[in-house]
Amino acid sequence: MNNTKLRKSEFYMSEDTRIKYSDAQNVALVTQVESVCPLCADPLFIKKGKKSYKAYEIAHIYPLNPTAAEVELLKNEERLGEVNDEENVIPLCKTCHGKLDNPRTIKEYRELLEIKKGLIARSGQEAIWKIYTIESDISEIVDLIYSNDDIVSDVEINFNPKDIANKTNDTISRPTVRKIKNNVSGYYILIRNKMSMIDKSSLNFSDIVSTQIRGFYLKQKQLGLDQQEIFDNIVKWIMVKTKPKTIEAAEIIASFFVQNCEIFE
Repeated sequence: MNNTKLRKSEFYMSEDTRIKYSDAQNVALVTQVESVCPLCADPLFIKKGKKSYKAYEIAHIYPLNPTAAEVELLKNEERLGEVNDEENVIPLCKTCHGKLDNPRTIKEYRELLEIKKGLIARSGQEAIWKIYTIESDISEIVDLIYSNDDIVSDVEINFNPKDIANKTNDTISRPTVRKIKNNVSGYYILIRNKMSMIDKSSLNFSDIVSTQIRGFYLKQKQLGLDQQEIFDNIVKWIMVKTKPKTIEAAEIIASFFVQNCEIFE
């Protein structure tokens, strides 16, 4: 008898282990991917007349009933939770789900795993956004960015924006570093002066906002994120809290606090 031959039950899970995800779980999973297939960007609902119809299936990233070949293929791969956990499933359009399963490849598995990890990380950030607040008066600075017509990029200032290069490392992209430098050159004095004006009517505004920004930054650092991820998450947090017209305003505010040392060291 060949001792290397494994029983079928060692390769396959029983079909009765498949669970039916609740309506709430379906909503959460579809919301997580913003109602589009994360592989092809097709909508997960189709509309006929006045009614919308489901056009997706809940796909298992690590297969629910792996074949012998899949067990061998994925034996050293990272897994997200147990097979039926929400961490291991993702909504896909029916076409992409079919392609994933016939047959599953290492490249496809890793791609889908990284997509899911990113979605989980973003969900975690959304929870953090709710916890960390920012002073409402910062909306005055956002408004100023859009209304000011006298931005002077060559104004004489008492710092060198090139010093930002000493605070950043190779985990943040060079285009992002250049963007931060340009934002600092163009807006630092404008924002600093506006914060001083707000301080006169709202005691300690500058100190409070600086502490809030610093606290959010330290939380991101605690999560072990690199500088690009941290900067992007701070920009998204400012976007959520201040609701500017465009992302540029949030980037300008974040850049100010990079120069001011609340973000990065």
